[in-house]
Amino acid sequence: MLFTLKNSCFSYHHQQVLKDISLSIAAGENVALVGASGVGKSTLLNLLAQQHPLDIAYCTQTRDLVAGLNSYNNIYLAKLAEFGAFKNLLNLLRPNPAELLQISVIAAQLQIEEKLFDTVNKLSGGQQQRVAVARAFYQQRAIFIGDEPVSNLDSVKACAVIEAILERHDTNIIALHDRGLALRYFDRIIGLKQGEIVLDAPASEVSAQALEQLYL
Repeated sequence: MLFTLKNSCFSYHHQQVLKDISLSIAAGENVALVGASGVGKSTLLNLLAQQHPLDIAYCTQTRDLVAGLNSYNNIYLAKLAEFGAFKNLLNLLRPNPAELLQISVIAAQLQIEEKLFDTVNKLSGGQQQRVAVARAFYQQRAIFIGDEPVSNLDSVKACAVIEAILERHDTNIIALHDRGLALRYFDRIIGLKQGEIVLDAPASEVSAQALEQLYL
């Protein structure tokens, strides 16, 4: 198994966030993690991300963008450690043609190519989310972990981004509030409630009504 947790618990500031979590996720699975805000989805994603940090493109809810840099350089930061200091400095002054081409292709797929040279603090929330997703794509990792990566997008754009994520990665684990996306695009759904896994089943066996129960 690619990811395994057994009877895992996690507390924050003396408050238990996750209780007795046991799960296994195999390579090649597309897993949607669903549940109301505050039930531990982000914490669970963090625990999973720690297991294979070098193989994971992790798109966090906070996005971790540098407000004063443009979109291109925020995406380029994903590979900063792979290039020498001289190349990185030159890239700040004038984009490297090879990297610009690669990043432009990614940006076009996510419909933000016209925003590449805008500073991210001037972008909408949805555009910032797509910059964060583009940075994950640029890492070219086999595994994608995303924490609400499309929450600020309309349904059409959200579908397009989810499709792009699934196309580019072998294994995907994504926390979503949109239950329709979870049922439409994912093979397996894991539902959390009050810090516990209360649902873990193939998406084909899960109804919209069952997902609604997680939010009551």
